Amino acid sequence: MKHRMQRPHAVALSAVMLLLAGCGVSPQATPSPIPPDVLPEPLVLPSTTESSAEPTAEPTLEEAPESRLRLWFVQSEGLTAVESSLPVGSSPEFVVQALVIGPTSIQQVEGLRTIAGDPLSGRPLAVIIPPDPSATAGPPSEDALVTVQLSPDFSALPPSEQLLLLGQLVLSLTGAGASAVAFVDESGASLAVPLPDGRLLDAPAVAGDFGPLIYRP
Repeated sequence: MKHRMQRPHAVALSAVMLLLAGCGVSPQATPSPIPPDVLPEPLVLPSTTESSAEPTAEPTLEEAPESRLRLWFVQSEGLTAVESSLPVGSSPEFVVQALVIGPTSIQQVEGLRTIAGDPLSGRPLAVIIPPDPSATAGPPSEDALVTVQLSPDFSALPPSEQLLLLGQLVLSLTGAGASAVAFVDESGASLAVPLPDGRLLDAPAVAGDFGPLIYRP
């Protein structure tokens, strides 16, 4: 009787069947689906992209724009006011210094100029005299009198230029908070100043005294 040789893959398959039978697992003729509850939970990976929504910024109060002083400069044969870079409450010294510096280049093109500074030397024709501490002792006064000392070069100006310079000083300083402006010479002696109507004023000047000089095109 002739023996037929088994093919290698048939022998291997028979060995696997015998192994499963020995382990108590009976082979199935057809595959059956695995119940869903036996499957592992899906792996959830952390998101690698950050949220595009930016945190909401806390609301902030907008700062109120700072009020600026108006300075008076010469235009034509009168005076006109322009907003300066000085904040309201600036000292008289800063006001006079700004008048000496004069208008900006743009304002000069528009025809504005100043007489508070000597055009040749650049020296100021007016300076503020600080108040005497002994005179201000006691309760504070409601009158904010400012004293201005005029340079000797002031007397060399034409009368019309003198009048415009005085108007620049009085209107700018009273606009900055001074109640009146007194004028003294280089020695500290009081000066009588001319007014637009031709009178000489021997008392501190107020804004109304130089109102006629305001330029009205």
